[in-house]
Amino acid sequence: MLKKLITVSLAASMLAAITGCDSTTAGAPGNTTMQSAAVGGLGGAAVGALASKNHGKGALIGAGVGTLGGALVGSQMENNRNKAAMQQQQVQGAYNAGYQDAKGAPPPRSY
Repeated sequence: MLKKLITVSLAASMLAAITGCDSTTAGAPGNTTMQSAAVGGLGGAAVGALASKNHGKGALIGAGVGTLGGALVGSQMENNRNKAAMQQQQVQGAYNAGYQDAKGAPPPRSY
């Protein structure tokens, strides 16, 4: 029981160290995918080691599955973030175009 507690707490502390707050590269391409893959790998290894009778083999299988799952989730999160940024740029561009049109003189009246 103590060995499982040490394993879980070690995995949790490694997880916390990997997912630190780094604001300089938070929006860098691929960063979310890599972080999600690392978190998934650590989580999968911990769960695999605890759930399997052969702890080493379970940890390896869990790490592989967790890494793939985390990378897929992180990639989807990046795609969603990129789509939202593109939509925001389109909205801002339309706003700026309308603002430029409104800055000019109004059209002459026709009677």
